[in-house]
Amino acid sequence: MDNGALKNLWLARHDLVGAALYWSGIGWVFERVRRPSGAIVLMYHSVAPKDDASYIDPPNHMTPELFERQMVYLKRNRNVVSYSSLVESILAGKDPPAGTVCISFDDGYRDNLTVAAPILQRLGLPATLFIATGYVEREQMQWADVLHCHFRFRTAHSLALPELGGGAADLSDARARRTARAELHGRLLTATIAQREDLLAHVQRQLQPDGGRPPRISLNWDDVRDLCRRFPAFELGGHTRDHIDLSIHAGDLASAEISGCTQDLARETGITPRDFAFPYERWCAATRDLIRDAGWRSAAGAGKGVRVDSDSDVFVIPRINAPSSMTALRFKTSGAYPGALNAFGINRRLGRGAA
Repeated sequence: MDNGALKNLWLARHDLVGAALYWSGIGWVFERVRRPSGAIVLMYHSVAPKDDASYIDPPNHMTPELFERQMVYLKRNRNVVSYSSLVESILAGKDPPAGTVCISFDDGYRDNLTVAAPILQRLGLPATLFIATGYVEREQMQWADVLHCHFRFRTAHSLALPELGGGAADLSDARARRTARAELHGRLLTATIAQREDLLAHVQRQLQPDGGRPPRISLNWDDVRDLCRRFPAFELGGHTRDHIDLSIHAGDLASAEISGCTQDLARETGITPRDFAFPYERWCAATRDLIRDAGWRSAAGAGKGVRVDSDSDVFVIPRINAPSSMTALRFKTSGAYPGALNAFGINRRLGRGAA
């Protein structure tokens, strides 16, 4: 079993146990006894309707119907606060009470404006969008979505790339297809923008995808300005220019990606962003310091634990991917997560340390 399949199996078992703790009442008892504190920051990407969703990498997509159900639940049962107010609480040394939740979006999908923002406004919920400004400037699909489309709409089934080593992969075989796609995904994630475009062009030439002309699924600058004008509770943050992995790339490239993002947002919206999110939640000590020294107030990244409180490093604020089920959302935004799993040794028995 490959690493991706193992990860998915662990996540499925993890969510199943979490659901059992939630519905059995054990999570509720844990909250009453332990009285945990700390906020949960949820991370969404696309909430595109069905016609557009076929062009989006499934891990980055949630249906509008499920998103609305989740927002209604949060409105009724949790204390939803803006990301700005959460950061201010941390800087003031305050611990948000359990049940505090922030809503964030990454990248810059057009449906954040057309689908998510109206739902959030109707419910009176704040959110923050961390924008990869180069993709907005170019009205360009995220590389993960391009890769998804090349595989989904392929008309050829053999893929050979010298960069990946070995012979040609037979994509009609499900296991070979998963392996090839996972390897490509890993290479593209750590690549520069020029390297991505070159590798994706190689894949396109060989797979000859025929999915028709894709819809525009990225925001453009007119959309971003429209979002700011019509939905003032939707804050903007930075996410680099070209969605570069800042755990791999530091130095001049990282500086250009970070400062360029600031300049783009200020030029196009008149807003100087204060809060940043590391692409893929990945960072290193050098790029964390770059963010701090460049004057950003905070950065979201793979920080310690999952709950955000006064002990959290404000330059690597942890977030969790928005759950794909209502039960998982209920459990993961409660005070029982992840403490109840850790208290009973469940994460350890499932083969992973504390969440």
